[in-house]
Amino acid sequence: MEEIKKIEKEKLYLLSMNVILHAGNAKEFIFQAIHKAQEGDFESCNLLMQEANSEIVLAHKLQTETLQKEAEGLDFPYSPLFVHAQDTLMTTKSEIDLIKEIIQIYKELRK
Repeated sequence: MEEIKKIEKEKLYLLSMNVILHAGNAKEFIFQAIHKAQEGDFESCNLLMQEANSEIVLAHKLQTETLQKEAEGLDFPYSPLFVHAQDTLMTTKSEIDLIKEIIQIYKELRK
């Protein structure tokens, strides 16, 4: 009989908090970026959006690695914190897409 490998809850909690941390950082950067766009400071806006992208990539990488491990047979306990982390990540990704479009509108209005 094959032994099922389980991830320790503490590791899942730490992973979840890291996803939340990086997604939260991304969210902070995108809202700073949109304020810079409102002011017409598109150079700072672009730098902040790059920072946001770096953070969201880190968060997404953590989530993807976790899902790959589960697909490979590692057993994960149900964790509302991990669900929240995934929700935070996906919400922030959607906000990034929307804010990119809003920034484009600000650029058009400044022409």
